This record gives sequence, structure tokens and C-alpha cells, in this order.
Amino acid sequence: MNRILNDWRMILDPATAPGALAAAVVVFGCAVLLSWLLGRLISRWQEPFRRFFRQTDETLWRYVIHLKSLLVFVLALAVFASIIPGLRAFLGTLVAGAGITAILIGLAAKSSLANLVSGVSLAIYRPIRIGDTVTIEEEYGTIEDITLRHTILLTWENKRMVIPNEKLDNMTVINYTLTDPKILCRVEIGVSYDTDIDLARRLILDEAGRCPHRIADDRAPRPPWVRVIGLEDFSIQLRVYLWAPSMDEAWLARFWLLEMVKKRFDREGVEIPFPYRTLVYKKDLPPARREEDQSSRAGQSGPIKT
Repeated sequence: MNRILNDWRMILDPATAPGALAAAVVVFGCAVLLSWLLGRLISRWQEPFRRFFRQTDETLWRYVIHLKSLLVFVLALAVFASIIPGLRAFLGTLVAGAGITAILIGLAAKSSLANLVSGVSLAIYRPIRIGDTVTIEEEYGTIEDITLRHTILLTWENKRMVIPNEKLDNMTVINYTLTDPKILCRVEIGVSYDTDIDLARRLILDEAGRCPHRIADDRAPRPPWVRVIGLEDFSIQLRVYLWAPSMDEAWLARFWLLEMVKKRFDREGVEIPFPYRTLVYKKDLPPARREEDQSSRAGQSGPIKT
């Protein structure tokens, strides 16, 4: 029995490879269990906490969960390093040269630390939140997730842009849902110069009033209106304004209006102009006069008599 116990002690000794492996399984298994329990606890307390602190939202809680997982596994790694004799000596060396170690780690993980700090800034100040509709670098989409290192943007083409938090923190972002989601939709339509502007305005407003993607007049800041915005080379430019409940509905309102106004103009005889070009074929041009013919004609005319 003593021999068996001694064998098990040798196997489980952290100084041996089997012991180190067993210690790693136990420590990191406990870390996974602890992370899961903390996640359940955070999820359970999320709703009561948000009732008292209404400024918190899904973005902050998602970031807290990511940060919780990182801290738990860093703690597990420290515990594991303290158990293994070789790693314990190495850890002691690191602590002894803490200043130099901090500088080396900071230089090696400069980008990761910058992304982590920028992620904390995004979670606290919340210029963007999970679920917000935004435009980033001319890409329109929805914020899908904000992690410790990067932010994921789900574009309208179902592509996912992974943007480092440090880069996002220095970018100009158009957020359509930060405070008020409604937006003023603008649609430009050109008509020919012989068109009655009042007729064109009335037809456009009729179609705008039937648009299913706009805010109703009793809830909108203002009913739809039309303005003349330019006198171009071939057309008079009109612009219709109407309020939409969101950016997605504004896109749909634009597409709907362009189609319906074109059909209405066709029925009413209003022309949407386009450039005209006159083509002249070379064979239809009169032949050019040659220099010899001109000089011979000048010689035949003779001197002028006085």
C-alpha cells in the first residue's frame, strides 16, 4: 500500500511531467467552472441591476463578461505557475525584475493593450453600442459585438468587418440610433425645362404621401415637402424630403419613391430628361477644299486692272 501511495505521489508531483499535466487539468478545469458560475451570476443579476442603473446596456454587460473570462484565466495561469517548481522560479525572476519585465511585456503587447484600453473606453462612454446602426468607413451595418480586442460590424451585405478597438477609437463613426432613430430622407429627381414645376411638385408629394416607409404626418416633425435645388445643364433638380422611422426604412423609402414617381410621371406626361447627342457621319460632310484648287483659282483670276 505504501508503495502504491508513493507511486501516486511521484505521479502527482508537480515537478514531474505527469504531475504538471494533472495540475494543469485541475487548475484550468476549475477556471472553466468558475468562469461559467460567474457568467450565470452576472446574467442573473443583470436585469435587477439595470432597473436601478438605467444607463447600463447590453454593450457594458457583454464587455464585463469578456473581461471576467480574461481575469479568471489570468488568475488560473498565475496559480498554475506558482504550483510548478520550474515556473515558480521563473515567476520569481520576473517579480524580481518587475520594472524591466513590465517594459518588455508592454512593448511586446503594445497593440493588444491599446485595444484593451480602447475597448474599456468604448464600453464606458458608449459612442457605439451592440445593436446600433452605424456607418464606418462608408460601410453601413449593425454593431454585432464588442470584445476586449475588436468590434464586429455586420454590414447590410451580411459581411462582418472586424475592426480593432484602437483603430475604431480614432475613427469618425456615424451612429443612426444613438439617441433618436428617425432620420430625414432626401430623394433627388430631375425634370425637363419645359415641365410645369408646380405640377411636378404636386405629383411627387402625392406619391410621398402614399409611401409606406415614412412616419405618419401626425407623428413626424413635418409632412413631406419639395424644393428646387438646382438648374442643371439638362434638367431642373427637385428634392423631396420626408421623415423615416429609421435608416433602414429611409433606404426603402428612397427606392420606393424613385420607382413610383417614375411611373406617375410616365402616366402624367412629365419628362425625366437625359442628355441628347447629335451624331454626324463623315460621309455626310461636304468635301474639304484642297490648297491646289484654291491656288489655281487664284491664278485664273489674273491681275486686277485699274
